Amino acid sequence: MQPLYVLGIIAPIVAYASIGASIYLSPWFNWFNNALSDLGNTANNGRVAWIYDGGLIAAGVSAAVLFAQISVLKPSWEHLAWSIPGVISSADLALIGIFNETYGRIHGIVSTVFFLLITVTLLIFSYTSFPMGVPRLGALSLALGIASGLVWLVRWPWRGVAIQETIASLMLTVLLISVSLKRI
Repeated sequence: MQPLYVLGIIAPIVAYASIGASIYLSPWFNWFNNALSDLGNTANNGRVAWIYDGGLIAAGVSAAVLFAQISVLKPSWEHLAWSIPGVISSADLALIGIFNETYGRIHGIVSTVFFLLITVTLLIFSYTSFPMGVPRLGALSLALGIASGLVWLVRWPWRGVAIQETIASLMLTVLLISVSLKRI
């Protein structure tokens, strides 16, 4: 595997490891009542917040570099159509860590944009998958894109959004790892 594509494996490992460590170190966290971003609130979660925020920043930068390099190395319309939203969504993930929950409204904006761009990136990838020669991955991406949008439209019986955030981010993770393993 080329070093460039290793970033697509490293980014989710870093993100989920930092989230997992933050949950472990935050016994107050409840999947049904909290958002994942509550873990990155430096005012309420002290030093543990830096683990969460730092992991998101590192993962976001890693994934953004991967998507940016794909844009540069494969400047076809098919690659640019999904890699550019991929760069923006990944940079936005880093911004969630930079402008953590203590920043209030700006955090809400970057979080909303991130989850919206997950859906957009997955749907655009599905559209361009046939010309790129990966129709099966495109079909999977279409299903994941629709599901990642629907996860926010369903009225769930719990108050928090940590479960929805995890589901949506796992859907982008599938694309990120698939792109890396197939070197698309």
